[in-house]
This record gives sequence, structure tokens and C-alpha cells, in this order.
Amino acid sequence: MKLNALTLALLATSTVAQAQQEEEHEHLNEYEVIVINASPLDKTALESAQPVNIISGDALKQLHAHSLGETLALEPGINNTHFANVAGSPIIRGLGGPRVKITQNGLDTGDVSRGSPDHAVTTETSTAKQIEVLRGPATLLYGSGAIGGVINVVDNRIPSEPVYGLQGNANVSLSNNNDNKEGSYDLQIGNGKWALYTDAFIRRADDYETPSFMNDEGEVVDHVENTFVDAEGGTVGGSYQFDDGFFGVSYQGLYQEYGVPGHAHGEEEHEDEHEHGEEESHAEASGPYANLEQERIQLAGQWRNPFSGFNRLDFRGALTDYQHQEIEENFVSTQFENKQKEIRLIGQHKEIAGWEGAVGWQWDISDKAAFGEEAFTPNTSRRTQGLFWVVEQEFGAHHVDLGVRHERTSLSSDEQKLDTFDATSASAGYLYHFSDHTSVSFNLSHAERAPAANEVFANGNHFATRTYELGLAYELHEEEGGEYQIEASDTAVSTETSNNIDVGFHYENDSFHANANVFYNRVDDFIYDDFTGLNSEQIHGDEGHDEHEGEHEHEEALQVVQFSQVDAELYGYELELDWQLNDQWSVHGFSDYTRAKQRAGDNLPRIPAQRVGTELRYQAVSWDGSLGYTRYLEQDKTALNETTTDAYGLLNARVNLYPDWLANYGATLYLKGENLTNQLGFVHSSFLKEDAPVTGRRFQAGVSISF
Repeated sequence: MKLNALTLALLATSTVAQAQQEEEHEHLNEYEVIVINASPLDKTALESAQPVNIISGDALKQLHAHSLGETLALEPGINNTHFANVAGSPIIRGLGGPRVKITQNGLDTGDVSRGSPDHAVTTETSTAKQIEVLRGPATLLYGSGAIGGVINVVDNRIPSEPVYGLQGNANVSLSNNNDNKEGSYDLQIGNGKWALYTDAFIRRADDYETPSFMNDEGEVVDHVENTFVDAEGGTVGGSYQFDDGFFGVSYQGLYQEYGVPGHAHGEEEHEDEHEHGEEESHAEASGPYANLEQERIQLAGQWRNPFSGFNRLDFRGALTDYQHQEIEENFVSTQFENKQKEIRLIGQHKEIAGWEGAVGWQWDISDKAAFGEEAFTPNTSRRTQGLFWVVEQEFGAHHVDLGVRHERTSLSSDEQKLDTFDATSASAGYLYHFSDHTSVSFNLSHAERAPAANEVFANGNHFATRTYELGLAYELHEEEGGEYQIEASDTAVSTETSNNIDVGFHYENDSFHANANVFYNRVDDFIYDDFTGLNSEQIHGDEGHDEHEGEHEHEEALQVVQFSQVDAELYGYELELDWQLNDQWSVHGFSDYTRAKQRAGDNLPRIPAQRVGTELRYQAVSWDGSLGYTRYLEQDKTALNETTTDAYGLLNARVNLYPDWLANYGATLYLKGENLTNQLGFVHSSFLKEDAPVTGRRFQAGVSISF
């Protein structure tokens, strides 16, 4: 793992914590002692056989964007689904959706973003402490929904350590291009026993501008319509520290309105209203939009030395009530709901024959409902329980990790009930330190995933992605005249099985850093959404489709997407280099690549292109800055009914100022420039590729304060 120069400067101030860690991790540099919260064994990134990235401190503040996918989009091995700028989820090594588990403090976010790219992830990175990215299968701790990896957003909403006095952060920023205005703060106050936490954020942005391009309707435009964002939220939490642990609770409210581009109606008649009606809200002046609300209660506790054989017992729980409405012309066309409950109990046990480890139990239930014309998935219920055990041991310079998890998941809908899915996963990791500077790791894992509800039960219009989705429970039969009938499928739905090999190399000295990973993932019964080449006017026999076909007569026919299961393989690499030229200048570089195809030979759809990036950095006493360029290569390894995406490059720059007159406030003044050459770029992984290119030239200025 690697942290940039700004993060190093932040961590260098934590001398007390470093002194404690250096006794146990003498081979690590001072900035490598950040503990992975997603691990129950208090590991740092370099102690993990599995590839891990941690983004924290000033580095996280600089990368922060509205969506989690955009925030992480320049991390090696991670791309963004890019549903314009209104919603974005991480893609890890070509895998996204239900294969990437997104958690907040180790618990599922409880939204519906795993089922569709137009649904927002309900994490807020402006008030986060750090983001942890575990690439490769991480099912042992987080279940079958993490077969591709885990993104864990960590904050202090329930303080786990004693807090003395007042401490916090605040940030305000302005951007041109989409006239983005936002502010946020997080605050802790305590007396060593009791601690109170609170945070809040607000964000307002208009449609974003792009270089001129021709959309799929043949129009030449210089912006992406209906991409406004109005978001706000807040959290209040507290904890009590006792001699052998802590216990706490928090409450979060999150509210967003954001445009749903791609199937907006009547933009022309609203355009003048949007330009001249200054008192009018974004929602009133735009096309279809989403109105999202989430309430979340979170519990956390720790009991150290609870009873014989255990070092500590950790408890986490969450109750989440989520809903969002998709509104057209002041009418609720579709409503999505999710009520989710989750409990995680982990016991870190004492050594058994020299092996340290942790055992855990996870209980998770989710009830999802959808009403309206885009309710392409019926009301569904998911019930999951999982047991896991992970252990590790040091043999001199050799480090070994072992783990196993068994999970049982049942899926049911209003229309049918499927058999229960049993999934067993196991992993073995090996890490060898050649010296204080060099290490190599090998990670083998077997992971099984039960299908997501939409992958099985989907059957209806999905206007946001311009598709008609058909799940594994259905199949198409061709009839005379070129029409197709939807019928129940006779093919059994199988558990998706992944076997993964990951090899990593790490080198670190005072002036040079190198981190490289290569991976191979062989997946049986891989579930993917296959563009059939048909359109929705060619199918019949679905009541939901027939009922609403007249409501969108002005829409073009939707592409039919059929979820299918095939045997697949994904392989590739991630490379990251840093070279400290002298006390002021350094060079950073990275590259990543994922090749994904069916074992029969056809390519898998929407796989991100290969990337190569470099950044020149300068560090002075009172300021620092960087200039970086990332090249996205052409993606011509396309699936059937998918088009090639051209190469493009993005030039970015930033400057941070630390003026003496603001030193007592821990203040930073910053200026960022993105896509400075105003390059037109289309994102291959996006469902809106032709209509929502990357943002054009944009400048952002702001101030950040820590106290």
C-alpha cells in the first residue's frame, strides 16, 4: 500500500501512535501503521497478503467527490460506473454491482445501489476518516456480496477511543463548470469517558458542462442535461468508554435529489424555465429526478478481555430505512424501498497452537419493494447468516493467513421462492519479507456467491439504463413473425463460484516505492447482463410491460438485457510507483488492466479500459502542488452488441497553500483544476456512454480547517 506526500505529512504528527506501533512493526515506515478497520486482526496494509489500499487525511479530502465511484476512480484497479456525475459506484478489477460490497464502518450501506448504476451509494466521503479498499475476494468477513472486493468507508460517528476536549474538521468549496457549492464539518467533544460526535454536509450543483459532442440522438450539445445534485445530511452519535471497552450509538439522516439523465422528457420546454426561473428549484426545472431519503441507526461496542480464551469481543449493528422515488412531471413514477437489519459479532481469540485469529457471526435481512412503471423487480426478501474463522501466524520472515466462511442465503419474491443457497469460501495467504524493504505475497481464494434478487427476478422496463431487464428466472422463446415470448425458465439458478490467484510484490526504501499485483480469477456460472440485440417492441407476454407500453410512447424501444450464466475468466495487473527525487520533487506513476471474457471466447460487457498515469509533485514548507496526466486507452475488447470506446487523456493539477496567518487554525487553501485541456472522453463502463462523457474543464477552490 502507498500513501501520498500529503497523507505522510498528516500522519507524521501522530508521534504517540507511531511509537506504539513501531515496537511491533519495526520493518514498516512511519506512514504504514494505519490499521485496516475492515480486518478483525488489527493488520496494516503491508501485513496483509491481500492487496489493500487506504485513502485518508488530506489525500481523501483532495479526492473527495459527490459519488464514491468518482472519489476512488484514480486508485489502481478501481474504476467508476459513471452514471453521468449524479451516481457512481466502484468497479474493482472489472467486477461491480452486487460483487462489490460497500460498507460504512463494516456494515452494509443498506441502499439499492448494488442493483442499478443510476441508484446512488449512500456514503458521504466529505466527513469520512478513511476509505479502505480490499481488492480480490473478501468473502470471509463480508459474505458473498464481496466476491469482487470490499469498499469500507470509516468515520468517527461512534468514537471508539477516548476523546478529550474539542476536535474536528470543516470544509467549504466552490466549483465552476456545474456551479458546485458545498460545505461540511465533523466534530467530536469528550471528557475521556463520554464522547459526542456530530457531522453535516450540504451540496448544490447544476448540470455539468462538457466539450461539444453529438449524442445518440444526433444533437450537438456541450453539457449533460438533468445532472443536477441537491444533497444534504447529518449524523449525531455518542459513546461511553469503560475500563474494558466502549459502547455507542449513532443516527444518520441523508437526503438527496438528483437528476436522472438519459430518459428526460420535455427538456426543451423546461430549458427557458431553468435559465430564467431563478426562484425555481432544480427538481421543478428539470426532467425526471430521484428523491432519496435514508435513516440509519448504528450500534457499536467492544469488550476487551471478556472471558477466558478471547482478547476482545466486537459488536456492530445497523437498522436502515431507505427509500427513493423517481419523479416525472411532479408525479411519482416509481418508488424503491429497502428495510435492512444487520448484526456482526466478532471475537478475537488468543493463540491456538501459535495461531492468532478471530471467529465471527453475521446476520443480515433485507426486504426490498418497488412500485410503479420501473418496478422491474418484484418485492423481494433476502435472509443471510454467515459464520467465519480467520487465523494468522508469523514464522520469522514468513506470514501465513488462513480463513473459511460458510453462508446460507434464502431469496424469495411475491411471485416465487427459490431454494436456499449455501456458499462456502476459503482463502490462504502467504507473505514473505525478504528484507526490511522488500516483500512478496501470494493469495489463493475460493469464493461462492448467491445471486442478487434483481439478477433472478428482474422482468420489466428500466428507463434509466434504457434497457428491458430479464432475470435468470425467465427466458425468451422466439415465435413466428420475429416476436419473442417471456416464459419461466426451466434452468436452475446456480451459485457463482470464483477461484482467484493473486501475486503481489512490494519494495520500499527512503526514496523509492513500488507496488505490483497480478491476478487471475476463474469464475464458474458467472452472472452477467447480456445485451441480446432485441428491443422491447419484439417481446410480449409480460403484464408489466404491456401495462405501461403506452405511457412512454415518445421513448424509443428499449434494449433487452437477459441475465445469463457462463464460465468466465478475468486477469490483469495493478502497478504503482513513487520516486522521491529530492526533498521537494517526487514522481508518481500507476497503471492497471483487466481482461475479462467468457471461457468460450466472447468478451464480457462494460469492462474498463487499460490506464496509464503519472504525476509530478512538489513539496515546499508553506505550499505543495502537483500536475498529473492519466491516459485511458482504447477499449476494443467488446462484447456482442457493444461498441468500441476511443482513447482519451485527462490533465489535472492542484495547489495547496498553508499560510502562516492561518497556521493556528490548521487551515489549508486549495485550488484544483480537472481536465485542463477540456478533453472529450467517453467511459466504456457507463450505461450512458454516448450521452454522458466525462466532465469538461473544471476548477475548484476551497478552504479546509482542522482543529
